[in-house]
Amino acid sequence: MANEKNYDELWDEYSGKFNKKLVFDCGSDWSKLDETEQEIAALWKLVVDTNNGGFEQFFTNWGYECYWYAMRGIQKIGDRTLLELLHGTYMNVFDKFREDTRLTYYSDIFDYLTEEDEDILRDTNIAFWEEHGERLCEEAYKYYSEKLGKPIDN
Repeated sequence: MANEKNYDELWDEYSGKFNKKLVFDCGSDWSKLDETEQEIAALWKLVVDTNNGGFEQFFTNWGYECYWYAMRGIQKIGDRTLLELLHGTYMNVFDKFREDTRLTYYSDIFDYLTEEDEDILRDTNIAFWEEHGERLCEEAYKYYSEKLGKPIDN
């Protein structure tokens, strides 16, 4: 299928530009991006980190703010199954740490994960890697790049 698009690559190239804008042009200040740019940059981080080290890597690297921007993006794309999977994992694993005074950094969460938490994360990661990751790249690319026509030079 020579004409089949590789959405993983298309999404990475497209969305990576918004992440670079966040980091280099905005000094990692999410408030300097518009709502759509926040979602695209957060979804880029979600895909890259979850593919690399799992949903726990995404969350502990970027925290609540980035998580919520990514969930807002998934909701707009309309991927209800992925939204429920990731939000369920967040509620069952990470939400309990929201006001935890033992934590200095998000990565400190790893010190307090239970066996049940680790099982939930393992199942979420397998589902993402096997069922959702590639589809998210395709849906996100089609929504933000093709449907919205969101240019990077906005």
